[in-house]
Amino acid sequence: MKKLLNFLAIVFIISLTGCAKYTDITPKGQNLLNRVGDLDLLMNVDYSGSAFNFNKETLLIDDNYLYAVNVPNTISSNVLTLDKVFLTYNESADRAALTPTDAQYEGFYKIISTVSNIILANADNASGDLSLKKQLKAEAYIIRAYLHYLLVNIYAKAYDPATAATDGGIPYVKDINFEKANAKLTVKEVYDNILSDLESSMALNALPDQPKNSMRAGKGFAYAVKTKVLMSMRDYSGALNAVNTALTFNSTIEDHRTLLSVPKASRVLSRNGLNASDNLFYSYYNNYDPTIYAPTYEILNNYYEPGNIIKDSTNVYNYGFGFFFVGLANIPVWYQVTYQGNSAGMTTSDLIMMKAECLIRTNKVNEGMDEINKIRIRRIAPYSPLVASTEAQAMAYLQKVSRIEFLFTWRNFVDLKRWNKEGIYPVAVARTINGTTYSL
Repeated sequence: MKKLLNFLAIVFIISLTGCAKYTDITPKGQNLLNRVGDLDLLMNVDYSGSAFNFNKETLLIDDNYLYAVNVPNTISSNVLTLDKVFLTYNESADRAALTPTDAQYEGFYKIISTVSNIILANADNASGDLSLKKQLKAEAYIIRAYLHYLLVNIYAKAYDPATAATDGGIPYVKDINFEKANAKLTVKEVYDNILSDLESSMALNALPDQPKNSMRAGKGFAYAVKTKVLMSMRDYSGALNAVNTALTFNSTIEDHRTLLSVPKASRVLSRNGLNASDNLFYSYYNNYDPTIYAPTYEILNNYYEPGNIIKDSTNVYNYGFGFFFVGLANIPVWYQVTYQGNSAGMTTSDLIMMKAECLIRTNKVNEGMDEINKIRIRRIAPYSPLVASTEAQAMAYLQKVSRIEFLFTWRNFVDLKRWNKEGIYPVAVARTINGTTYSL
């Protein structure tokens, strides 16, 4: 661990001083980037912390309230803050002026520049195991594609085939020149680069079927990212092929039914984040996501199904602390510190719900409902399957189930943005607080 921390400290120095100066740093007479083994250490990133905090996105779509902040006081305050703007959907406010720094934007680009791009720039000339060298390059391409996908979905318009070639996007950073200003690309150009990185990774044929740990990229995660990207581009047939491939590497779904076999007072929902069997890629804000997150009235009343095991059959939600944390009556907080959610990564639930939508959107409604029910049978008690006769009905079910399955994560934000941009199955976003309704 000490060796790893020292090495990451050197990498951080690179980001501050410029890559050209890195060659002057030669611990014990050697440049660490000359060896494949040291590049492997560089890939051991802890994908957690403020860069992976999606609270503002989940607040914006009304999945939850502010994180342990009094909501009524924030709204009534005469001080205009970004929290107040998001709570009240004040689109006239100068949001940029209220955001002097942005941990996600800076954090994602830092990882892209100081991990993925450094590995891609140095792997070919590094000494060591050739197969590991190819694997590291394949992983670096996947991580770079994934983080750019998150960036473009947070900071640009949702992909629209009709306008993507002119919609403003984000920079796509491929080099390690830290003094260079990268030009902003169009949304289409960003997606073209994401797909190129995905194809470059897969062309190496070097990703492991199962990575050494869930903070490393394997084949399941690579095909999951490809699925998500193609769905954003509305290529549901291509996405279906990709997700079917991803499921061959991991199809284990977290199961809440085991809690029902013990007394309710003992129904402790546990998940070891790094070692959870449903992980495709593990990333999170803090070790106890989503502890003290408070779902909104709209989530509680309109999205949770009757019989939801977490909500109705466990003590995961604590109503006693809700008012203390957010200042709203009859609002609970998630209070289960033994549960480490995968809020910023991807799991097999992503695969199941993506497959369900791809089936529904390609005229396979019954098969799509079968996938949705694979989730529901593990979440609802007593359980009975949902049946849909039309695509629209199936999509309504899917939107409701996925909203709870991905509560407190980035997935709902990206999905709602895609659905609303597409316009076929839009989802209205509005919240009512103390008798006042705010609409996005």
